[in-house]
Amino acid sequence: LAEAAGGCCPGASRNKFAYNEAGQVRIRAGLPIYECNSRCRCGADCPNRVVQKGIRYDLCIFRTGNGRGWGVRTLERIRKNSFVMEYVGEVRACPGRGAGGAGARRGRDMAAPPQIITSEEAERRGQVYDRQGATYLFDLDYVEDVYTVDAAHYGNISHFVNHSCDPNLQVYNVFIENLDERLPRIALFATRPIRAGEELTFDYNMH
Repeated sequence: LAEAAGGCCPGASRNKFAYNEAGQVRIRAGLPIYECNSRCRCGADCPNRVVQKGIRYDLCIFRTGNGRGWGVRTLERIRKNSFVMEYVGEVRACPGRGAGGAGARRGRDMAAPPQIITSEEAERRGQVYDRQGATYLFDLDYVEDVYTVDAAHYGNISHFVNHSCDPNLQVYNVFIENLDERLPRIALFATRPIRAGEELTFDYNMH
């Protein structure tokens, strides 16, 4: 797995495989991950298909005891560098950034019809979140800051993951079917071994 091979996506994009045989990420944060997709000749058991298989760990939502609201903890041990979850929401164009007002639902069912969010609606939501002191917006700024994921109205368990300056999850930009570098999928991987019962966190400023 050291080199791209067999018509898989890393070969087409001149990148090496991001994972080892156990599915653990082995490239540094900041580098893109190109997983195999429907155009690859490999099967579902290919080790370069990780994020697209979804959450594999048993996670739960709980009420924190320190005033931070809801949080997420793992009910089983997570190995270092393992994929934990994808940050899911509605994708919208940021107001005034030249990409119009179109948005699309970003989730596991990418065949679902896209939900369009106007720039006016995006601006309104941002003002509401500011008043609530809530943080649901994740800028997709891998190459340029045009699109944002809004996890307030549509998402998964990642909606409840809290911020930490000493997080146990790291953000990676992942490309599978869509290779537009402005629209990466946001995957969270474990930065260290995580104990069963431990809260999961990531640094909101660490994109």
